[in-house]
Formats: sequence, C-alpha cells, structure tokens
Amino acid sequence: MKHVYMNFDETNVFTNLNLDFCKGKPTAVMGPSGVGKTTLINMLCGFLTPDYGEIEGLSALKISVVFQEDRLLEHLCGLENILYVLKNPKQHVKAAKALLDEAGLLEDAYKLAKYYSGGMKRRLALCRALAADFDLLILDEPLKGLDAALKPKILQMIKTRTMGKTVIFITHDRAEAESLDCPIVEISPA
Repeated sequence: MKHVYMNFDETNVFTNLNLDFCKGKPTAVMGPSGVGKTTLINMLCGFLTPDYGEIEGLSALKISVVFQEDRLLEHLCGLENILYVLKNPKQHVKAAKALLDEAGLLEDAYKLAKYYSGGMKRRLALCRALAADFDLLILDEPLKGLDAALKPKILQMIKTRTMGKTVIFITHDRAEAESLDCPIVEISPA
C-alpha cells in the first residue's frame, strides 16, 4: 500500500498510509476500534477503492478471508460449509473433517451451522477460510468470542496451517499478535 488516502464523507480514515506485507509470512495489524482496520481489509479485498494511492501485488492472488461476521451458510452443516469453498468437494471430505477435528468441531460436522454456538461458528468460519485455495489469508479478529482455553489451540492451528503463506492477522489483543512471532503493524488514528 503506497500513499493511501481514504475518507468517508468528512471522516479521514487514512492519510498517506504506507504498508508492506511480507510474502509467505504473517503480519499482525493492531489498532484501536474505529481506526480503519476493517476499511484496510475491504481495500485489500477490492471492496473499497482508496481515494488516492496504490495497492499493488494483489491482482493475481487468491484471497481467503475471515470477516468479523462469520458469514456462514446457516442452512448447511459444518462440513458442507467447508466443502462449499472447494473446487472438487468430494475429493476433500477427509481433509475437511481433519480441519473440523483440529478445531474441535468434528462431532458437530453434520449439525446445521445455524445451531452452532458463537464460538463454534467462529471456528467453522476459520476452518472454511483455511480450506480454501489461497495465496493471501486475511483474518479479521478470528479469535473473537472464543473461550480463553481454546485460543492457544486455534492460534497453533493457524500457525501450522499457514506456514509459508501470506497472512494478515487483525487483532486488538497484543498477546495474540505476539504469539504469531511476526511483525506487528500498529495503525493509529489519522
């Protein structure tokens, strides 16, 4: 991101934002609520265009995202939610079940997503994003709503399953960011 400026009406979100994300490695992005972390994600995904500046290196990338909202297909079971993002779902059932098992959801693989608890939905959304074929994984507060006891297990899952991949990890929690052993970018108000 080079010299990025972004405004919403009279609100200045970014002024001359310059960021480089390391290819093949995670980067944690932190900042207070309302500073523009979600706007940053929306620009990286192409949902928003900056008022000025450039975002380079994304055009050929396959991007997988966990948004702040889980965005699950509630009428499908957990396993079907994961298989939905795959090109040849029948060939990937075993791998999808392995993801669910790692996230502690295998027993609920055939339960409709609408009956999952909030923490279960969060883990399912993460499993789906990890299952997708991606070059860049963007995680917007992926551990939001998880029990403290589950967080280390899910962080380890993220680390293990994203080795050698480019990951942008948005969080408010410094301990989460530090546990990834990666550069931490702090965004402050414009």
